[in-house]
Amino acid sequence: MMKKSLIVLSLMLISINIIASTDEISTGPWRFVLQTNNADIPFLIDFKYKGEKLVGVLHNGKEAINLKDITFVKGEISIPLQNYELSLQLTPKDKDTLVGNLVRHNKNPIVKTPVIGVHGIKERFTALKEAPTVDITGKWALEMKDEKDQTTPGIGIFAQKDGRFTGSILTQTGDYRYLEGYVSANNFEAASFDGVYNYVFKGNLKDGKMQAALLSNSTTQITGQLDAKAELPDAYKQTGIKELKFIFPDLKGQSVTLNHPKFKNKPVIVQIYGSWCPNCIDEMNYLIPWYNKNNKRGIEIVALAFERSLSIEEATRQLLKVQKKLNVPYVILQAGSTAEDKPSDKLPGLTNFISFPTTIFLNKKHEVVKVHAGFNGPSTGEYFEKWKVEFNQTIDALVK
Repeated sequence: MMKKSLIVLSLMLISINIIASTDEISTGPWRFVLQTNNADIPFLIDFKYKGEKLVGVLHNGKEAINLKDITFVKGEISIPLQNYELSLQLTPKDKDTLVGNLVRHNKNPIVKTPVIGVHGIKERFTALKEAPTVDITGKWALEMKDEKDQTTPGIGIFAQKDGRFTGSILTQTGDYRYLEGYVSANNFEAASFDGVYNYVFKGNLKDGKMQAALLSNSTTQITGQLDAKAELPDAYKQTGIKELKFIFPDLKGQSVTLNHPKFKNKPVIVQIYGSWCPNCIDEMNYLIPWYNKNNKRGIEIVALAFERSLSIEEATRQLLKVQKKLNVPYVILQAGSTAEDKPSDKLPGLTNFISFPTTIFLNKKHEVVKVHAGFNGPSTGEYFEKWKVEFNQTIDALVK
């Protein structure tokens, strides 16, 4: 009885400590800075209390990311970031200052990037700004050179209203999601922070030419010019596979192939994805409600997950978490568990795999009809709308 009482008392003290500690965190707006090798990346979080629980909203341009399951243990706040194996681990320096790290847990050793937050600041970029002398609005043909001097094409979709700058950058493997920043004189600066796509886009316009860089722990040099007709390589002509065969376990450990009764005589959409990949999650966020509405037409989806966890067990836990949180109604198979697992090694005949996600469309006989590399999500506006039209036209043809 004494032992049981001591356990109850200990739990009460822990609970009191959590509540007392979180009471020290000021609610309202916080401006954080992620300190990478080549840029300080600003982002904004609004904190509030829901009952005794601390919750928040991470503002990333047009995107509002809810932050839940925040814990405060032994003086440290742990803030999970969406469905990723990432968290902000922060310690109060005082009531209005938080210091710590963005922690990537699926690395051995874990990767930590310094973060500092200050309460009460609502602006992402606090530097003094001049009136804009240029307008960045429009579609830009970009040339993107990485640190290995490899050059790839890109498209910038930018909008400027007064001095505010928003948009996204598209590549043949997917988009860079939501950008938000400012234009001052002929200079511009914008940032993205969602946990994975964390970077600053900074540059200037001179005589209609763009000179810029994407800055984080690496640097990508960018040049560009306005071009309303700018295009990327055809996403349906990049990756190929003549015949798709696989046998992978589902999240209960049962082996599944395309011969499973669930797929018999049905067209199948095969999504090669990873829960660590924001573009993959963007595609999944479209596919989930689409499947709920359309699966009665005789169409199935299966996700082949290639995780970047430290073990099979951790990959399984991660996928189960994502399945539950997103309420994924279709089959998820564990095709790979670590960063060493490559789709081209696990899927015989897969050629020129360049991007997560990659989507394979199979007809009722499970013959490959087309393969789409990459995904342009909601941040890309017209490109996302175009993809939705193409996707539904493909499905209409497959279910006939």
